[in-house]
Amino acid sequence: MKHFILVLTAVLTLPLVSMAEKSEYTLDNSAIENAFANAEEVSLDQINLFGGNTLDLFVTTQSNGQMAYRSSVNPWAAFALAFFLGEFGIHRMYLGSTKAMWACYTFSCCGIFGIVPFVDWIVLLVGAIQDDIRSYEGNPKFIMWL
Repeated sequence: MKHFILVLTAVLTLPLVSMAEKSEYTLDNSAIENAFANAEEVSLDQINLFGGNTLDLFVTTQSNGQMAYRSSVNPWAAFALAFFLGEFGIHRMYLGSTKAMWACYTFSCCGIFGIVPFVDWIVLLVGAIQDDIRSYEGNPKFIMWL
């Protein structure tokens, strides 16, 4: 037991000692201020990415002419994560839920015996087919579809 405590103490204090060493990197604040002072402000209309408007990456036009914002995450990747690692809540971390959501899934017997991840998987499948899972992004609730 003494060896375990000694090793644990060494492992926990080693990063603190390495961070306390003097850094060889320095910042030149005047150069940074000069770079910001000489920078030119650019609007989104002036940026041309891939031969098209930059807003096309974030906005799509629906058939009824309304603008809809695209999701920042890939719905098929979220679906695959829910399929393979759903019991551990990895798909929820990918969707931007709280950092402790994996613990909620893992310690609740893999999401209430796999029921919650299975329903997440179905919901993400439907969302991936419709290409819209924005309502599930950043959702802090344990049961994301409610």
